[in-house]
Amino acid sequence: MRYIKAFILLALILLVPFTGEAQEKSKPVETKGLFNVIKQDADYFFDVPDALLSRQLLASVRFTSTPAGIGKYGGESIVTHTVYFQTAPNNQLLLRSNILVNNADPTDEINRAVQAASEDPIIAAFKVEKRGKGFRRIKVSDFFRGSDALGFPQKVKQQFSISQVNGQLSFIDTIKTFPMNTEVRVTRTYYGNTGSYAAQLTGGVTFGLNISFVLLPEQPYQRRLFDPRVGYFADNFAYFSDNQQRVQPRRFITRWRLEPKDSAAIDSMKQGYLVEPKKPIVYYIDPATPKQWRPYLIQGVNDWQKAFEAAGFKNAIRGEEWPNDSTMSMEDARFSVIRYLASDIANAYGPQIHDPRSGEILESHICWYHNVMTLVHDWYMIQAGTLDEAARQMKYDPELMGQLIRFVSSHEVGHTLGLRHNFGSSSTVPVDSLRNKAWVEAHGHTPSIMDYARFNYVAQPEDGISHDGIFPRIGDYDKWAIQWGYTPMFEAYDDDSDHWELEKLIGNRLRDNRRLWFGDGETNRTNDPRCQTEDLGDDVVKASEYGILNLKRELKALPEWTYESNDINGANLSSLYRGIGQQLQRYTGHVMRHFGGTEYNYRTIDEPGDMYVLTPRAKQKDCMAFMKRLYLDAAPRWMVDLPYIKRLTPDPEDNLCRLGKSVVGNMTSASVLERLTSEYPADDYLSDIEASVFKAGASGLYQRALQDSYVRALCDYYTSKLGQSDYAGVSAVVFKHLKALQQRFAGSSDDYTLRLKDEIDRALKI
Repeated sequence: MRYIKAFILLALILLVPFTGEAQEKSKPVETKGLFNVIKQDADYFFDVPDALLSRQLLASVRFTSTPAGIGKYGGESIVTHTVYFQTAPNNQLLLRSNILVNNADPTDEINRAVQAASEDPIIAAFKVEKRGKGFRRIKVSDFFRGSDALGFPQKVKQQFSISQVNGQLSFIDTIKTFPMNTEVRVTRTYYGNTGSYAAQLTGGVTFGLNISFVLLPEQPYQRRLFDPRVGYFADNFAYFSDNQQRVQPRRFITRWRLEPKDSAAIDSMKQGYLVEPKKPIVYYIDPATPKQWRPYLIQGVNDWQKAFEAAGFKNAIRGEEWPNDSTMSMEDARFSVIRYLASDIANAYGPQIHDPRSGEILESHICWYHNVMTLVHDWYMIQAGTLDEAARQMKYDPELMGQLIRFVSSHEVGHTLGLRHNFGSSSTVPVDSLRNKAWVEAHGHTPSIMDYARFNYVAQPEDGISHDGIFPRIGDYDKWAIQWGYTPMFEAYDDDSDHWELEKLIGNRLRDNRRLWFGDGETNRTNDPRCQTEDLGDDVVKASEYGILNLKRELKALPEWTYESNDINGANLSSLYRGIGQQLQRYTGHVMRHFGGTEYNYRTIDEPGDMYVLTPRAKQKDCMAFMKRLYLDAAPRWMVDLPYIKRLTPDPEDNLCRLGKSVVGNMTSASVLERLTSEYPADDYLSDIEASVFKAGASGLYQRALQDSYVRALCDYYTSKLGQSDYAGVSAVVFKHLKALQQRFAGSSDDYTLRLKDEIDRALKI
């Protein structure tokens, strides 16, 4: 037995070097591409070519998977950096993030000063493991596993209540490299607080991320300078040169690189022929998309082809099914995708990633939430239910839902082509034309798919208008915007010459064709009442009154339209009733925006005409008359005098009172009072409201609710502005009206009136 034990011990001793030999590193596997990627066991290495040192790379980070319940989904973008590699002492290679704020011609002397004031942050330092012929090898495993330099910005960490990366529970899934891009897919676990169910349960959260490195062109695409008369997203930097006498801001639009494919095509385009681009814009459909909706998403993409024809290109854009190709990945930065997200959020959005030096769009992942169908269903029932019998049910025919998906797809694709919202577009259409069957079916109810003009709520049932006159579609403005943004200027040689060539294209078109007008309702700081969401037509009162006629019809029919046998608690009826109330509030808001309105018209230095135009007094008085008819002179009882109202609320009268108080509170808010102009002074405006709210003989719960809201709003305004001389004008008017009401209530024996007087007394004594 002693000899057997000794033999076993000897065998174990001899086995040690054998086991060690088996654990030696495996043979490295190399994949060639933008960076040659070498994998050896769990470690990854990049061979960074000398030719790429200081070359600009776009590093975009997006989710591949997310914890449940955080409101973010695989496919959504997180952050984008412009980065570059640079040599450093001590055998190191640095990765810097390029912060493009200032720029100069490298040949100018001032470029030295620009560089001295533009030190880019170092986000990583790598030891050079091997210096080969024309490359430097660096180990990247630890960087991708444990560093968050290419991950979540601090504000995103705060949003998700997470802190640093837990490197022990993070790893690299794959690294794939291609000629122009390298794709790194990682799983990262973060220490978390209580921002998600996963963090509450385990103390950490795990995300799947994809980091794309895309080589930017050595020569940036020709910039097209931003023009506020056409609605494009824009990027900018400050430009310095030796010949300046002032710094020049360079603001330029974002757009795809679209060029004729050869010299023969350039000649054909110059002669007015349509030509194919060198590289078309292609959007793939996420294979997670239900099959029945894919054709409609593709149609939404393809609808833009006719717009690109205005710019001289044919077959410039198309949608395609995702190929059955295992070598392709939706995270690969070479592909643009409409990602389908399993979310109960009722929305969709279209971001794009572009070269910050030129605005060239490189790729886009449109994010399509599954529950967007709820949104378009309810919009369509409420805005077009009286026009289209197919809208009067809770589950639409697939063809109708498909067409609703198609229009949203077109809108989101428009954003990824560089186009911003054009909230002013619908205001160029005469209201009467929206009821003219032949006209509206030929031209559409708004000139732009980029407007928030959902459906033609102005049309009445007797007008007999079809889908062509109800649905939004790509219109005159959209074609013009694509023509302006994408038509090549062959005679241009720099930013400024491109701009002047474009001016020749514009000519008098914007002056002569109002349908090409861009109404900026997002960044325009003026209160331009033409630039609103969800509105239609050039006459807000007339359009709203037509819309209300349809709402009144819908309220009567709502139990039938929303019926489903399994809807035990009447959730459908309740939801759509609230939707009708929200639509009414939209009409009210459209009208109220005209109080103190100021139209803003962009003009070049050579164009005649005023830039600012106050909304005429007559128009504002017309709006006041509308508000009186709808709310101030009497309660809108049609909202509650319904046979089913007690199925929705125990106290309909309270609902009416809350509605009235909300309306009066909005009409007397600081934002409205302080924008009133000489066209309709605050004194006249408040007097007109009081004439209805405090009219002789007025009584009842609703009228008292209006009075209470009015007095409280004026008292709150007055006390909040004491000592602020900037608002002395409005404050003085408010003081005058409070004093008049105080005197009016003096001697009253009515408890309610005395309470109002007491509130005024306390406000004026402060």
